[in-house]
Amino acid sequence: MSKQLSLEEIIFNDMKKALKGSEKLKLSTLRLIRAAIKNAEISKKDKLTEDEVIGIVANNLKKLEESLDIFTKGQRPELADKTKKEIEIVKKYLPEQLSEEEVEKIVKETIIKFGFKSLQDIGPAMKEIIPQLKGKADGKIVNKMVRDLLDNSKN
Repeated sequence: MSKQLSLEEIIFNDMKKALKGSEKLKLSTLRLIRAAIKNAEISKKDKLTEDEVIGIVANNLKKLEESLDIFTKGQRPELADKTKKEIEIVKKYLPEQLSEEEVEKIVKETIIKFGFKSLQDIGPAMKEIIPQLKGKADGKIVNKMVRDLLDNSKN
């Protein structure tokens, strides 16, 4: 009976493979993620849960996407290309992203379940919704969807 590897173990194993295979970009990208995981463990003074590791990987992806945007606007194609490749590497370690329809279904169910009615409820609504979608959907999209649904519910 083989136990399933944690995301942290998968990243570490892939890092070793990248080192042996001389995949420099993959190695450096995974090292950054691993360092972020280790730093979080040191701060927490305990092992991270799988969800916390996914959160760290998602944060790294978000930072890379922000960098890509900056490099694209700054007309730095060589850095933009490198960052695109890093984004592809990082995405492989995140759970599959939910479709917009699946996200909307979860958002609507949560709004109905907790009786959120107006834009004043956006904070509590997001507090209930985000843990369900952590790493599975872009927070900006979720926030916009919640705003739109709460804004339309007053009509």
